[in-house]
Amino acid sequence: METTTPHLANAAVPNAEKPARQIDGFAVRGGVWATAIPFPSPLAYSYSYSLRYPAGLVVVDLGWNGDTAWDAFCRGLARAGGSLDDVIGVVATHAHPDHYGLAGRIREHTGAWIGAHPAERSQIRVGESERRSRLTAIDGWLRGCGVPSTVLTGLHDEMTRLEAAIPSIEPDILLTDTAKVPGTSGRLIALHTPGHTPGSLCFHDSERDLLFTGDHVLPKVTPNIAKRPGSTADPLHDFMSSLHRLRQFTDATVLPGHEWTFDRLSERLDAIGAHHRTRLAEVEQAVRHGCGTVWEVAQAVTWARPFNTFTSRSLRSALGETYAHLQRLTADGRLTHRPGPPENWSR
Repeated sequence: METTTPHLANAAVPNAEKPARQIDGFAVRGGVWATAIPFPSPLAYSYSYSLRYPAGLVVVDLGWNGDTAWDAFCRGLARAGGSLDDVIGVVATHAHPDHYGLAGRIREHTGAWIGAHPAERSQIRVGESERRSRLTAIDGWLRGCGVPSTVLTGLHDEMTRLEAAIPSIEPDILLTDTAKVPGTSGRLIALHTPGHTPGSLCFHDSERDLLFTGDHVLPKVTPNIAKRPGSTADPLHDFMSSLHRLRQFTDATVLPGHEWTFDRLSERLDAIGAHHRTRLAEVEQAVRHGCGTVWEVAQAVTWARPFNTFTSRSLRSALGETYAHLQRLTADGRLTHRPGPPENWSR
């Protein structure tokens, strides 16, 4: 598989080639259990969290769709003192395949409802027509980025394989900002935090003071914030605003979608903000030195590994991140954008 997940940028993964250590899971506190769901990535696993309430278990995020992942999920429920029959609902931080992939099996094997933000529909493909339309849109976007024709074929082939893993299950319940999650007695609250995806959600358990952040905030990796088909108009602006919103929860214990549990949230928010300010300055400097297209700028900025060693998936992530920063600089009036294809930026 790739050196990063489909949606995490290489820019902030200094040891992306080293697989993360595999674990089974762990007890958090107060009836909360974390299950490590394996998936094909150097990150090795994503977390699914089981939260016990009087009405039953509510699960935050699922995992990659596969037999091994499903077995791990079921074992995690058993370690949490429950079973599939105890699951009353599932909430998704976002609908990427390593967080939402098991949605179909949940629907098949349980009576649980599935909840997500309405804007996350853009990350779900229902039917072959939607998959074809997505591939066409991505091909056009890549041409607009100025990707050479010799590279386009490999990117298209990889995207076709990835689309086969994109979930096709629509949620039963739409959770908007500040919505109280059903079955939790009002204790679990949805927080709309767009940026990584348009419908990205964090969840706060007020009684346990736990903050579930999905891929919005991770302890080490900086999530990929990309401008591409299906994103919002200015995803980096949305992401930075969403980071600021979480400062009201800086005393909470953070339970992310990957890596490890952490506290000192304010320090991590500061570090992520600094990373993007540095990247904005670097992208602007590249344009000032004559780089005009997304492809040219992406080659000029600093990544954890040489740009010419990127896999197709990592390359798309890098292009999407570069585009998001160019869009933010344009909106700030620091760059001028000329439509394409290929699109071009100048001072």
